[in-house]
Amino acid sequence: MENEIYTFKTDVSNIVDKAKMKVWLARKYGKRVEHIFKVGEEQFTSPEVIVENSDYVLLGQNIKEKKEELISLFKQYFLD
Repeated sequence: MENEIYTFKTDVSNIVDKAKMKVWLARKYGKRVEHIFKVGEEQFTSPEVIVENSDYVLLGQNIKEKKEELISLFKQYFLD
């Protein structure tokens, strides 16, 4: 799974504008989450859940224009 996460991070890096957006992946443990990686700079806006499954959640800030692309990419890597 580590290789898939690294590849997913690379693909996310190619999609987001790092100066204007922030995206991060976290693994869920009940009500807690463990951050795995982040791409981009803090935007000082409220984070939103882009997409999630039973094990992972993808969060972002200022990602409205790339949201559908990120959802599609997440589903390619993290099927339930």
